[in-house]
Amino acid sequence: MSPFFFNRMKRAPLKHICAALVSLALSALLCFLSVYRSDQKAKLEDAIDNSEVLCVVTNIGGTQSTSLRMGWGAAQAVTLRDYYRLPEFVRDLRMTKELEVMCAFGSELKLIALTSPKGIDELDPALGGEVTLFYEDFYTSKEPLLIVSEEVFNNLGGETAVSAIVTDPHVDKRYFPDEPDKGVGSAEFTVAGYYKGPGERLFMPFEAGELIVDRITGSRTLDSLAFLASDNRRLNELRDAASDVFGSVIPGGVSGEYRFALTVHDENLNSTVEALTRNIERTNIFIPIALALTLAAGLLIGFISTRNEKNTYALSRSAGMTKKRLFASAMLEQLLLPLAACIIAGAALRSPLPALAVFALYSLGCLIAVIRALRVSPSRLLREQE
Repeated sequence: MSPFFFNRMKRAPLKHICAALVSLALSALLCFLSVYRSDQKAKLEDAIDNSEVLCVVTNIGGTQSTSLRMGWGAAQAVTLRDYYRLPEFVRDLRMTKELEVMCAFGSELKLIALTSPKGIDELDPALGGEVTLFYEDFYTSKEPLLIVSEEVFNNLGGETAVSAIVTDPHVDKRYFPDEPDKGVGSAEFTVAGYYKGPGERLFMPFEAGELIVDRITGSRTLDSLAFLASDNRRLNELRDAASDVFGSVIPGGVSGEYRFALTVHDENLNSTVEALTRNIERTNIFIPIALALTLAAGLLIGFISTRNEKNTYALSRSAGMTKKRLFASAMLEQLLLPLAACIIAGAALRSPLPALAVFALYSLGCLIAVIRALRVSPSRLLREQE
């Protein structure tokens, strides 16, 4: 910049400082909105991809999710990919079978055969459970292993072999008058771990439990079934696939076609997605407004700065300054401090592109104002003054 225009800037410092502050504020605003929108989009993708959507089988009324005594077909519906569509959407399968045992350390104790510790108070760390296992593959084992309470484990004094009488409490013996021992049998267990604290419930691997059930009842059943959706973007497809086997919950109702219903608990996911989507949509409205304000600010400040400079520009042209040089000097006078302000905002918020957009639009507004001021020729201006 020539000393002449540098001196002009010093003679009107307030005008240039205001231009810099406006540019700084608009750059900071647009950078913030841009960063915020990117953050909300990232959170939206993370919520969709990583949220756990629990799918639970209940009775048709939706009031009970345990002690269901479902046929083995329910287990096959979520595991046999060659025959059912639903297994494609299943991960972290959780199935249980409820039994009763009578052994040396108690009678009518509840024994739960399970595929996963998830959702079990005594075993799930997320629910405050703490378990010590002596077998790494406990939950997938087919061996008759037991997890007992810490109190029972200490009372055993190091003994791990346990003999017990196992009963399936869901067998209705009225239908088996000639088989008084239907649903009752003996079994030998090995203590494979213990959970912290006292407690009367025992746990064993699901497959091992089903082998015992099959032996003492002649069939396999399960009492609860739940899983996590494998792809939260395909929940409607999951519901459609589940409709091949399970019905929809009918509160207080009875269905002749289905005994059991599948509920997809996506309420938290939906509320999170809706909130984040609203935030993104609001930001998409505010960003164009901020850009429009930037253009208007450049135009207004440029007009105010040049409206009384026509004589000065005409004299400069008369003194021999070329039109291109005068235009460059005028633009540099308008944009030097705003450029510095945009650089500072972009660097501070680590978002250079929005700051560049602010500078570009602000420059466009100033460009219109400067071109308007330079349109008057020196000879015409002198004639008007005469």
